[in-house]
Amino acid sequence: MARFFFDLTDNGNAYPDTEGTELPNLDAAEDEASTALLEIAKDALPDGTFREVAFQVHDGTRKPLFVVKVTFELIRN
Repeated sequence: MARFFFDLTDNGNAYPDTEGTELPNLDAAEDEASTALLEIAKDALPDGTFREVAFQVHDGTRKPLFVVKVTFELIRN
């Protein structure tokens, strides 16, 4: 098992993961980040016309292993 950290960024506000989560491998971390991010996006629509939510996932070194990002943008014509 490896420990992965899921640092959340929500419209530029950073929320670092200080505990991490033990998962069997990188594929499991990708699944975890994707599922969690979709839940966040589904539960909290933007107050305005733009919202970007992302997880930067690392193994404790702070160097991202990967990033999962959802962007919502409403463009009126």
